[in-house]
Amino acid sequence: MLRQLIYLVLPYRSLAFPILVLSSIVVPCWLAFRVYRHRTGGHALSFRREILLFIFVVYLSGLAAVTLTPNRSSRLRAEGTGGFELRPSLASLTCSSAFLPRGSSAQGFCVRNARGNVMLFFPLGILIPLVWPRLSFWKGIQIAIALSLSIELVQYLSSALGSYRAADVNDFILNVLGAFLGLALVSLLRFRHATSPWVARA
Repeated sequence: MLRQLIYLVLPYRSLAFPILVLSSIVVPCWLAFRVYRHRTGGHALSFRREILLFIFVVYLSGLAAVTLTPNRSSRLRAEGTGGFELRPSLASLTCSSAFLPRGSSAQGFCVRNARGNVMLFFPLGILIPLVWPRLSFWKGIQIAIALSLSIELVQYLSSALGSYRAADVNDFILNVLGAFLGLALVSLLRFRHATSPWVARA
């Protein structure tokens, strides 16, 4: 199990440095802000909510580092698409051997890219209902859509300024799919908890 997890994460090891750099800037600023707010606001401190907010901020800083920092994969992609792609592509979404030669470098890149885009937004789908428990499922999807669109827009603008990033509707679709899966998982767990006979007896 551990070996499989390492195998999944290994292709994305080049992203570790920008994540660490940006997190080292964002995290102290966030902690200072929360300490200041609690000292001046006079509200009761909820450690559970503070931990969730902290995790959410760390996740967002990591997301920004991964999606907005130039890297080798984004450079290859920008060279292939010209920095902007508005047409959904089954080849990009499924990486099927019917569209790409099996075992080729193109298929390998496609799989890593598709899997990475889903994995990027899967934690978002989990964190949104935990940070905001009263938020509806579809509001969570709307947040994911807005965030992914914002990222693609920034990537497009940065590509116009010479960055290697590329805006792609296929990335957007995969991002929203990842958030949907995370939200669905939390909703399923909540439903099972609510209908558990142990909860009903309590």
